Amino acid sequence: MSAETRVEEVREQIANRLGEPDQLRFPSEWTTSSSWKRAQAAPSNVGPVNPAEFDVLLGYVDEDGLSKHRVLFALYEGDLVAECECDGYRFRSWCAHVALLWWKWSREQLAVTNLETGRTYLSPPWWWQRDGVEAQTELQVSNDRPLAADGGVDR
Repeated sequence: MSAETRVEEVREQIANRLGEPDQLRFPSEWTTSSSWKRAQAAPSNVGPVNPAEFDVLLGYVDEDGLSKHRVLFALYEGDLVAECECDGYRFRSWCAHVALLWWKWSREQLAVTNLETGRTYLSPPWWWQRDGVEAQTELQVSNDRPLAADGGVDR
């Protein structure tokens, strides 16, 4: 099956669902949310399942273990749509799994498909904008553990 055929198939599946997929909405103070912090700090692995969905393995900041969730994350009808099967998303329409995909995409570490054109974007396209989204904050790096990329540090 060609990539174009697969994109068309996924687009039809989304169009035939009961109800529209959720447009990604960033909650107020999302850059200080526990989901945003977990997305940046916890161990993770992301893999595409099809042109519209990703399997997200995401750990926890303070404990061992990984959780796996399937997340819809694609451009559809001119907007970014996202849905996750986890309880956090179901109750708040925002979760660490969606936050992780946004984190990766906004840093050119994820390919997101436009289901109308079949084109993939390695970062949010110029024509897609959301108020407040440019105000992304990264976690502060702790100074108690020096970072070194050259093989070591002297203290």
